[in-house]
Amino acid sequence: MRGRLTKLLSIMVIGGMAVGLAACGSETANTSGTASAAAESSDSDAAADTGLEIGIVVKTATNAHFQDMAYGAVLAGYDLGITVRVDNTTTEADVEGQVTKIENMVSAGMDAVILTPNESSGVSNAVMAAYDAGIPFVTVDTTIDNIWGDDWKEYIPNFIGEDYEAVAYDLAKAVCEKMEGEGNVVIIRGVDAASSSIARTAGIERAIAEYDGITVVESQSANYDQDTAVTTVADIIQAHPDVDAVICCSDLMAMGAVTALEENGYDVSPDGTIVAGIDGNVLALQSIADGEMYATAYDYTILQGYLAVEQAYALIQGEEVPEETLVPDVLITKDNVNDHLSHGEEVAAWTMGAQLESVSDDEREYLNEALALMEE
Repeated sequence: MRGRLTKLLSIMVIGGMAVGLAACGSETANTSGTASAAAESSDSDAAADTGLEIGIVVKTATNAHFQDMAYGAVLAGYDLGITVRVDNTTTEADVEGQVTKIENMVSAGMDAVILTPNESSGVSNAVMAAYDAGIPFVTVDTTIDNIWGDDWKEYIPNFIGEDYEAVAYDLAKAVCEKMEGEGNVVIIRGVDAASSSIARTAGIERAIAEYDGITVVESQSANYDQDTAVTTVADIIQAHPDVDAVICCSDLMAMGAVTALEENGYDVSPDGTIVAGIDGNVLALQSIADGEMYATAYDYTILQGYLAVEQAYALIQGEEVPEETLVPDVLITKDNVNDHLSHGEEVAAWTMGAQLESVSDDEREYLNEALALMEE
């Protein structure tokens, strides 16, 4: 994979970077031949305090996807000697709330801010608040619509995320193969205005389209909300009781689908009605281990948070960063769920936003294994 250009002073070894063109002429980069802060940091002692503070606003505190991301950000702060302040909106539909939280962080004097936008549009005022204050702004998970024309990189210099369409395609492909290419599928979308949901939905639809024997009987949004998914799926199966699989754009919605199906007498299992989601949520991992959900696609969200802080630090130092950094992903089923469950449990036990006093050997190994995947 192509190298990411970040120089983290004495704890970061600079590797090479090859530049490629992606959509809209952006550069896409991933780790290559680089020693990360995680690899160089002591497992028992935090790095010396730099006095820097970086703020990150994630979408919610109730979704393990963003708990994982926030944990990765705070872990990077631990390794770099940076205090990372975490905040969140209550729901993934609160765009104005995100703008306000970023503006508050700017007013509080953060040295950089990081945002996982609830929507791709509507958050430009958050970007402008940071820009006007001369504070680096980093985008994670969901892209922001360009309203700045050719000067966009001055405002939103980088994006850290995943090829969400490819992740969703691989997940849906696995479900279709499990169905042996025949049956009825329900698609549960996320927030339709978010680029991550648009891409995930497109990937699911593209995979299903390759199977003539599979029919999408319904596709609806549940706004990335578990309770909404319970109601949405319950309503769908009343109209379409012959459902063989429900593929969701997030694990929270998948858990809602499990609840709705089981409450209506369906056998939710890899050999019954198949439910699959995206994010590697600890609840989904436990459901997979228990033989309910069939699969989740985990996009190593811990890396998204970790790399966001690394790159924010680089921007503070006046260093260049890649325009786009994509993290790896993995399909998790019962065959490999135990490789990821302990990580999910450890992150779930962490109090959202708390600074780390130490990092377990298992968690350090998990992070370094994820970083190593980026070098392949």
